[in-house]
Amino acid sequence: MQTYFPIVPITILIVRFIVYAMQQERNVAREHAVQNINTHDAVNINKPVKRRYKMKFFFTRKIKNTDALFNGHFVDVKAFYVLQFDKVPCVCFVGDINVTKAYAHINETFGCEIITVFQHVYFEHDKLQTFFNSTIFVLTEKRMIELAKGYAQILYTPKAYVWANGVMKALAEFKAEAPAFQTQVVGFARQTEMN
Repeated sequence: MQTYFPIVPITILIVRFIVYAMQQERNVAREHAVQNINTHDAVNINKPVKRRYKMKFFFTRKIKNTDALFNGHFVDVKAFYVLQFDKVPCVCFVGDINVTKAYAHINETFGCEIITVFQHVYFEHDKLQTFFNSTIFVLTEKRMIELAKGYAQILYTPKAYVWANGVMKALAEFKAEAPAFQTQVVGFARQTEMN
């Protein structure tokens, strides 16, 4: 009986030390995660969107039908929202905006909340630059913003109506200038630029 007595307290001390070490490792990981969230200088665009998984067959999620997802030349943002968050979004639309200014505003305002950015980009040979047709910002708290040619769509949950209304008002301030129209006469009168 006396030979087993010193083994029990030593075993308990070893187990307590292992548990303490594991708790310290978790605390360091949490502090590191909080520190990464609070840094505004770098945004990791490869970070996966956190979502709540439901029990599915084979514990995986595979996209088998992409007809609704790929609409036109890029991703349909509403289908992408449903695929990403398993919820139907509320949608706000703001038209006739300057998307360059809106893009800069979104990057500046929501920089630390942006999880991922998806873009459809094209190359302009005359200017030797790339320009985007469409950009989708995936934000925290199940929110998305799509910027495309002259408009923005804001997708959100019903609880974020106040936020979406504020974003709509902010983006509406970047109203695009109306293009100058030239009247062309159709008929026998010659236009000077037609020579």
